[in-house]
Amino acid sequence: MYVTQRYKWDPNNCREVNIAIAKDLLGDRGAFLRDGVDEQGHTNNLAHPTLSGLIIDFFYSGPSSVGQQFPEVFVTEVPRVMVAVSATALKVVLDEMASLQGEVAFRVAAYMPVYLEILGLMKKCDTSPTHTMKTRSL
Repeated sequence: MYVTQRYKWDPNNCREVNIAIAKDLLGDRGAFLRDGVDEQGHTNNLAHPTLSGLIIDFFYSGPSSVGQQFPEVFVTEVPRVMVAVSATALKVVLDEMASLQGEVAFRVAAYMPVYLEILGLMKKCDTSPTHTMKTRSL
């Protein structure tokens, strides 16, 4: 439900149209994680409002949230592993929405490569001052 509120789905909720939207988000090299480009034409990697919204809602909202329970870890920035886990979870949800089979199992064997690829993207972003600044501001 969360993903359907954050990504732009068919207003008539047509299953076939929503499947095509999910496939587009998945197919364009991680479009589900990006939020367009900035004024200089640099890609806004790991900046999609769905990703940041999921992180805020899940890790920081409520008195018993992980961010509240462990402020020493979460007060200055979201740990990289949490960003990667959140992005991987979004991929699972989109895979399920795009699948004609229904449920997709969130298994280590299937999604560890995705998780590692996202960590690699984060590391690559760290090599660019522009992207480092952007990802830290999230």
